[in-house]
Amino acid sequence: MKNRFLKAIFIFFSVLLCFFDSNAAMTDEKVRAFLNDTGEKLIETIGSDDKWLKYQTLDQMFDTKFDVSYGAKFVLGVYYKKMDESQKAHFQNLFARYLKALYKSYPLEFETKGINFEVLSIDLGQPFTNAYARIKLPEQFRTENLESVRVDFKITQRQNDLLLVDFKIAETSMLLTLRNRVLQMIKDDEEELSWFLEDFEDLVLSHEKNVEF
Repeated sequence: MKNRFLKAIFIFFSVLLCFFDSNAAMTDEKVRAFLNDTGEKLIETIGSDDKWLKYQTLDQMFDTKFDVSYGAKFVLGVYYKKMDESQKAHFQNLFARYLKALYKSYPLEFETKGINFEVLSIDLGQPFTNAYARIKLPEQFRTENLESVRVDFKITQRQNDLLLVDFKIAETSMLLTLRNRVLQMIKDDEEELSWFLEDFEDLVLSHEKNVEF
């Protein structure tokens, strides 16, 4: 009995250590490579003359590099727990479609040659790692007071994949901005989540219609 108990304890801690080893795999080098590869691909993609290929690639990057489930949960705040599983799944799908339609609505027709992306520092942590980068603007976009833009990233790890959770430009967080919009919509709908989901779906469809090409 004693040997069986000790064996069970050994297995338990072995599994636990494997779990921590998996999460500890987020190293400075891995995060730096993730950001550099993503940044370079993003700059190259935005500079493409092929509009269809551009947005197809951006959608693919979004699907593989952004933590949609966390983002959807965050922007709902306390209302996430008030939704049933069907509503949560429906909102997550709408949220992903909304973000894709949102970046398609911005003018991305400009020359990216000369734009330089540089990772400044990385602050490893669990469950999130914070990374700080700088985008140096090419001559045609520079002004006397603006030669570069700082971007702060929040990154997490799912299995062996790194995912972008949030980014901040000029102290403005993408997720916090979206959260304010979503919570205001819920309040406008008198906190009736079924009404909110209907209105949010209408908003998504409207954005998708406006960016059809």
